[in-house]
Amino acid sequence: MTAGFKTLSAKAAAQLDQELMSTGAFSIDQLMEIAGLSVAKAIFKEYPPQATHQPPLQKVLVLVGPGNNGGDGLVAARHLKIWGAYDPVIYYPKKTESNKLYTNLIKQLKDLEAKEISTLDEIKQLLSKKGEVGVILDSIFGFSFKPPIRGVFKDVISYISQNHQELPPVVSVDIPSGWDVDDGPTDIDIKASTLISLSAPKPCAERFINSGPDKVHYLGGRFINPTIAKKFNIEDILEKYKGDELVTKL
Repeated sequence: MTAGFKTLSAKAAAQLDQELMSTGAFSIDQLMEIAGLSVAKAIFKEYPPQATHQPPLQKVLVLVGPGNNGGDGLVAARHLKIWGAYDPVIYYPKKTESNKLYTNLIKQLKDLEAKEISTLDEIKQLLSKKGEVGVILDSIFGFSFKPPIRGVFKDVISYISQNHQELPPVVSVDIPSGWDVDDGPTDIDIKASTLISLSAPKPCAERFINSGPDKVHYLGGRFINPTIAKKFNIEDILEKYKGDELVTKL
């Protein structure tokens, strides 16, 4: 145990997901819904929305990748929108068009009239308006990411990294996008302020909390039963939550 919590390697995290969907009898839809709800709750707790909840609401820029990490971000955006907490703006340049789950998530956001943008120039324009965006939600890459960063996401992550001091705080889902799940930052660091570990922290979470005095770390994804926790030697994870908490600060 290091830094007060145990961690799961990328291989173990993938095995845990498979375990949850086999012996645990969860569907991917259920896991994504609980994970995304946890992300939304952590944002709400750490970056409380404007007290009036009256338009115009502060925006949250949601950076969505092509995999499950991106799906978690879409779910989180829906909850924040429904709560009247933030007005999500979705950047989803590589849509997973063939998967009904992701098609449904986008349809749900469209029905809520969530705005979508598609270019880095639009991101720059949005972020140039001081105070308009309260949070950048980084749900691009998860624990299965293998460096290096390529394509449009490299340009976006580079821009945020280079300008992070003038930008709203970045909240990363499970791992900061572009980081190696075990070793941490690679060639580009998205400079996340808050990390929301799902199921259990990954090894790079230790690097994250040690990378600065103001780093904030949450645990979410409360769907592990005691039997599965024991099998993966993460019983201490269940003890982190109190009462009806969906997320807890580590």
